[in-house]
This record gives sequence, C-alpha cells and structure tokens, in this order.
Amino acid sequence: MIQEIDIDEALHRNDLVFVDVRSESEFEEDTIIGSYNIPVLNDEERKHVGYVYTQINKEEAKRIGLEYASRKLVTFYDKADEIRKSNKNIALFCFRGGMRSNSIARVLEIMGIKVYLIKGGYKSYRKYVVKQLYNYKGKFKYIVLHGYTGTGKTKILSLLEKQGKSILNLEELAHNSGSVFGNIAFEGQSYSQKKFESLLLKKFQEFVGNYVFIESESKKVGRAVIPNFLMEDMEEGYHILIDTCLENRVKNIMDDYISISSFSKDIEIEKAIMRLTQKLGIKKVNVLIEELNNKNYSLVIRELMISYYDPLYRYSIEKIDKYDDVIEYSHIENALEQLNEFVSKLNL
Repeated sequence: MIQEIDIDEALHRNDLVFVDVRSESEFEEDTIIGSYNIPVLNDEERKHVGYVYTQINKEEAKRIGLEYASRKLVTFYDKADEIRKSNKNIALFCFRGGMRSNSIARVLEIMGIKVYLIKGGYKSYRKYVVKQLYNYKGKFKYIVLHGYTGTGKTKILSLLEKQGKSILNLEELAHNSGSVFGNIAFEGQSYSQKKFESLLLKKFQEFVGNYVFIESESKKVGRAVIPNFLMEDMEEGYHILIDTCLENRVKNIMDDYISISSFSKDIEIEKAIMRLTQKLGIKKVNVLIEELNNKNYSLVIRELMISYYDPLYRYSIEKIDKYDDVIEYSHIENALEQLNEFVSKLNL
C-alpha cells in the first residue's frame, strides 16, 4: 500500500532513501539532500510534452508522456529493489507530490515494493527549509575571520574543521568564492539560493557546541544571498583580523586556484582579468594576460592583490572599529593555535 508521509517525519527517519523523480534541471536547482535523481521526464522530454499539451492536444501529450515514462520503469524497479535489499524503504517525490511520483509509486506497489510518497513533494521540503532556518537566529556565537585576500581564512576554516570545530564555509555552500574570480575555485555553476539554503540548514543541524568559526562575507556570495539573521548574528559576533606576509598570501591563492592548472581554467582566469579592464586599465590587463599565458601565476596573483584586491578589501576591513584579536602568522599552524587560545579564554 502506498503510504504518504510528512516531510518532517521523513527527514527524521533513518530507514528512508529519497528518490527525486523530477527533471535533472529541477534536481540541480535544489533537492532533498542525499536524494537520487531518476527523472520520469528529463528536461527535453518535459519540454516536448509541455509543448504538445499547450499547443496541440492534451490527450496526445499524456500519451507521449506515458511513452517516455514507460522506458524508465525498469530503472525505477531496479533502484527500488536495490534499496529494499539494503533494508531501507524508498520515498518518492516530485514537485507537489502529484502525477509523476504517484504514477511510479503505483507501478512499484504492483511489483510488490513498499513505497512512501512525500506529502506535498519537493514544495513541502522547501517550506520546511525556509521555516527551520530561522530557528537558528541567535543560536550560535560566531567568531568571524577578516583579512585581505590570500591570508588563508578559508584554509584556516578547513583546518579547524579537521580539529572537530564547528565551521561555516559560506563560499563552499554557495559554490562560489566571490568577486570576479568566484567560479574558478569550484567546478560547475554557482549554486541556487534554494540549494544554498538547504545546505546551510544541514550545516546548522550538524553543529556541536555554541560557537562557530566563519569567514567575513558580503551579503551576496555568487548567486546566493546570505539570510538577514545570519548577517546580523555575524555582526554581533567576535571579530578577528588575520594577517600574514605577501609571500604566504600568494602561496595560499596558488593552492586555492592554481593547484590543478588546466587550459580551461586559464581561459576562465583570462576572462576574469579582462572584466577588470575598467579598474586596472588596458595596459596592465594586457601585461597580466601575457604573464598568465607564460604560466607566471605568482606574478599575476601578486599584481592582482596589490592593484585590485587590497584596495577593494581595505574598506570592509577598516569598517570594524576594534578587532577582538589580531593574528599575524608565519606558519598557518600558529594561526590555529592563537584562535584556539582566543576561544578558550572566552569560556564559550
């Protein structure tokens, strides 16, 4: 028997495996974290069926949709059977819990496989995320890391996480590191606002303790906009300025952006440099592109820091009247030690 289940209950059960039957583009925009995607209709098929439905004949559209869907029934059965053999149950959802998920659920039921349907589909999950996010307003004390580009703030967060500390890497959640070079450090497009918020909620739910390390960010990171309550909580947190020598900063950026050099990545860097023509002037941009083509990455990074990033960041750094601590390091491990000492003195 097909059983409907509320999203809140479903997310708190350990025996369910979520299968998103929406198209691949819907899945990519956002989904229940950890879901598998087996589209009843892929993007191309969905577009075709929609066209026939609105422009030609509704009954013909249904027939075409059924034909497309029938080709995938064995795939659905195999996945559901795999899930059953792992002592789990399958939970299907589409956008509103309508025709797409119901049709597959009925076929699987006929084949003797127990099926759950997410009541209200993805739409109910989205409402859950939006509602739950704001329960975390004021819940954590944030230790906010500030500093010029290349001071290793993101690397420090990663090392703190390995120590078991709660960290929030907003750039990772947005799949974008900000500025004109934001997409280059990550493969693929920046994440949507919906996906960003799903990942943000998951992080909140995983945190242990009452303080979180986070990097100072502007309101928008890539395509994602940071919720107002989180920006306010960050402002009310502890603010620490991270600093190191220019050589260390260049090395940190090399590790983040150039660790795996490729022709396609160099093309993206060149495009990003070209977008700075108005700020840097065509002469300097041409020099930087020539040095990039010569693989002289360290010179390019150094010049971009001095001419573009440092002036850009200076204003935001100077906005803080007084930092709770200033950490200058030669080796990044020293910065970790000083941050842990700072927290231990707070008795959080």
